[in-house]
Amino acid sequence: MKIGVDIDNVLANTFDELSSHFNRFMGKEYAADEIVYALRENKFKTFFYNIDAWKKRVLEGVSPIEEAVQKIKKWSLEHEIYLVTSRLFILKNQTKRWLKKHNIPYNDLFHLKERTKFKKAKEYDIFIEDNIDECEIIADYCPRVF
Repeated sequence: MKIGVDIDNVLANTFDELSSHFNRFMGKEYAADEIVYALRENKFKTFFYNIDAWKKRVLEGVSPIEEAVQKIKKWSLEHEIYLVTSRLFILKNQTKRWLKKHNIPYNDLFHLKERTKFKKAKEYDIFIEDNIDECEIIADYCPRVF
């Protein structure tokens, strides 16, 4: 079976741990669950936030969600794991270092713009995603979305 998996807030505790960095950069207080919407609303500032995050390598310090990582390790013994993230492509090397640091197995890694993950999801039997808006789009292309 081919399984597509998002990284942020599925395997990595990204928004909870980076919300203070994000809020300082944006100059406004957002709850962790509001960050994805703030990213969409402030595209120009979000671009520079991602550059800042890249320069400071903040994503490399995020802790894994251990239960999810253990499940992926178990599934990888019998299934193909494909990581599909909305992180900018400039963050690819940091993402790969984070995955290696936490021994997260995967067959391939794809960086796609938000709301375009369906392009890869149609190749998978299952897709795991934390963003409900993204799930609704993916559900039209992948038989099982969680």
